[in-house]
Order: sequence, then structure tokens, then C-alpha cells
Amino acid sequence: MNLFKHRRFFTVAAFAVAAILVSGFIATNIYKQQRLANISKNAGPEHKYDKLVTQADLKPLPMSSNGKTVKIPILMYHHIGTAPADSNATRKDLTVSVENFEGQAAWLKTEGYTSILLADVYQYSLGKFTLPQKPVIFTFDDGYADIFQNAIPILDKYGFKGSFAIITQYPSRQQGDNLYASWQDIAKAYDSGQEIISHTQDHFDGSNPKFSADFILKNLTGSVADIKDRLNFTSNILIYPYGHYSANYIKLAKTAGFVMGITVHEGSRINLDNLMEVPRIRVHGNEPLEKFKELILE
Repeated sequence: MNLFKHRRFFTVAAFAVAAILVSGFIATNIYKQQRLANISKNAGPEHKYDKLVTQADLKPLPMSSNGKTVKIPILMYHHIGTAPADSNATRKDLTVSVENFEGQAAWLKTEGYTSILLADVYQYSLGKFTLPQKPVIFTFDDGYADIFQNAIPILDKYGFKGSFAIITQYPSRQQGDNLYASWQDIAKAYDSGQEIISHTQDHFDGSNPKFSADFILKNLTGSVADIKDRLNFTSNILIYPYGHYSANYIKLAKTAGFVMGITVHEGSRINLDNLMEVPRIRVHGNEPLEKFKELILE
């Protein structure tokens, strides 16, 4: 009788544990879907970011069973600071507070992560770079002034470096509530060891058929020339505006000299045989630290 009771107890306990695990799995997946949906929900002034970025842009990329892959969380940020009081949902979601960003950097440091640059991934694909045990990459899109003012001091504090994607015709421009960093600030960051990469000359949507091949090539080569003129080095890494690209766009980007193309597809597993479609993990403005940890560790 006692044995029967024990068996029934363990059976009930096993079902309870299973129910908890299933509930956790469902909750995690619901959260992921909410994260993806949140990106494409509210159109705003940030280059109409949320209007143009779709669920198809965000879905994980297929991995080749024969290809060489590596897991590296590439974090995607836009603004670091405080969103203006009258900001819409888009701007708020694109803005990570200084406190949250420092909390994320501090946790990564405590957990033993080492920051690398996007160029290091390319060198690793060639067998010319050795990855640290726990690599992480910080990427910052658009070149906003608040990134250079607020993110770099925190990166420096924790011994990290970042990759900064510049819209090369926008430095020092004021666009609504957005102020873009000056070339002087960008050069200072580059001289201190930060990575500067292309985000095109004017943030055009490279997948839009209205743009001719001639325009695309001139814009991409122009962005490389702008960086060369200002910083005296040649950038060969491109972050696609809105994460949009096409087979023809990739072909033209390669013609312009680019060896890597960074997307907005969600994920941390990189196919080293296809570095023109590199996924990232977008960090939202309201991302709780516990959820940030889950995104890094999953």
C-alpha cells in the first residue's frame, strides 16, 4: 500500500514537472514572437524602420547541414540614452537606456564574454583569427550621436569594443529628434579601436526595385569612398538598411568590395560559408536583463 502511494506520488510529481517545463517553453516562444511582432508594428520617423522591417526579414536563416557554422551573439542597438518625452513607440523601442546598457555590459563581463569585431569573424572564416571562448559583438546602426556619447564610455569601462555602422552622408545632420554623430566623433572612436563600417550613403532600401543597379553600386562604392576619405581606411563590411537585401544587391555589394553583409534576421548562429547573410540579436529598449540573458544563452 505504501509502495503504491509512493508510486502515485512520483507519477503526480513527474507530471507536475513536465507541465512546468512545457509552460516555460510556451512562455519563452510567446515572448520571442512578441519581440518579433513589436519590431514591425508601429511606423515612426526612424527611417520608417518598423514599417519596412517585416516578419520575413526577422525570421531565422536556414542553416546548411554541410556548411561550417559558429555561434556568436551579435547584438543590434540603435540609440543609447533617453528617448524624447514625445517619442512614439518606435523611438522608445529603438532606445536602450544608459542604465540598461551598462547592466548588459556588466553582466557580459562578469560571465566572461570577450568582445570581438565583425572583421574578426571574416578573418576567422579565413583561418586567420582565433575566437575567444565566449565571443560577443556589439553593433550600432545609423551613427546617432547618443551612441558615441553614451555607449563608448561604457564599452571602454568594461574593456569592450563595438562595430558602428555609419550612414556616410548623414554625420552632423539633425533629422527630427535624431542627431547624427560628427565625423570628428566617428574618427575619435575609430582611433580608439572601435570598428567603423558602412550603412550605405543615405540609408536606401537595397531590395526596392526602383533603385537601378547603377544607383546601388554608386551608393555602395560611395559609402566606401566616404569612409576612406574621412578615416583613411577601406571598410568592407556592410549593414543592410532595414535588413533588406536581394540576390542582386548582394552581387553588387560584392562588386563594391564588401565581404560581409549584416541582416536583421534573428539568431546567433553564423554560416561561415555565407557571410553576406549574417544574423543578429536585436536589443529592445525595454528588454529586461533576465530576457537579455536568455537571448544570449539560448
